Amino acid sequence: MKKEIQSLQDINRVVALGDSITYGRSASAPELCWVSLTARMLEKWKGGPVELINKGISGNILCRETPVYEFAATPCGLERLHRDVIEQKPDLLFIAYGLNDSRGGTSPLVFRRDYQRMIDEIRKEIDPAIVCLNLYYMHREFYANCEHWDHSDYQLTEEYNLIIRQLAEQNGLWYADVYAAQQGVDWLVCSDHCHPNDLGHQLIANRVFETIIRHCPPSRR
Repeated sequence: MKKEIQSLQDINRVVALGDSITYGRSASAPELCWVSLTARMLEKWKGGPVELINKGISGNILCRETPVYEFAATPCGLERLHRDVIEQKPDLLFIAYGLNDSRGGTSPLVFRRDYQRMIDEIRKEIDPAIVCLNLYYMHREFYANCEHWDHSDYQLTEEYNLIIRQLAEQNGLWYADVYAAQQGVDWLVCSDHCHPNDLGHQLIANRVFETIIRHCPPSRR
């Protein structure tokens, strides 16, 4: 069923689908995760409550066809799509995949195919506004010396980001360039070289909220 989002007043339920950073890893409190911060900004400017359903899972990947499936947290994004997204019937959906898929050796062609499949499966059943986040920035050290998860680098990250941007444009989705908000600012990433600290989560939330508000005013005009 088509849900026409004309303003923040039309956003009552938000679902976030992704991996550990979506879950809130390394934020010092759950309310300081980028997902929670974004929801609070939506509530502030909407002037009313927003129900948040965070379906981030640490170590999760989007694709089944990947060398690291047995080492990832499963079910993967495609396998849990119906339970964690479609059955929840959100007005607004955050999708944040790519970092673990790229690190785990998922080919860009498979990632593009499965990302499009995810969009198609969602839209067969429901039609929320969808915000697509590109990959998060992490330190160079984390691209190596991680058994089973050392297949990516900054160049492949840019390729994945291009895929997500192109799919967002082709499907009329809202693209949040969170990578650009963090890129090169090493003090936004905690000592594990991967996950954002509280300030990093804040910048991600700011970019996601900016993306929403560029498409969706606080009230109907």
